[in-house]
Amino acid sequence: MTLSTLKPRGTTMLAGEKAAAMSGEFVALCPTCKAVQTIWLDNDRLTPTRKFSQHSRHVYHDCGSSEPCRLYRTY
Repeated sequence: MTLSTLKPRGTTMLAGEKAAAMSGEFVALCPTCKAVQTIWLDNDRLTPTRKFSQHSRHVYHDCGSSEPCRLYRTY
């Protein structure tokens, strides 16, 4: 399995341009407790899971972390 970091488009976006929606399988890594799990996103929406939740465009682990999980696309 290969993991690659998702990089935000940041300042390279033109004014009024919308970021592309993420869809597919991702590995979520919690920065607090180091939990790793495969999750699915469909048009920037997290498919229902027991231990992860989504607020805005960020995915959080249920360990109480205030930092969003790091997402890695799987291929």
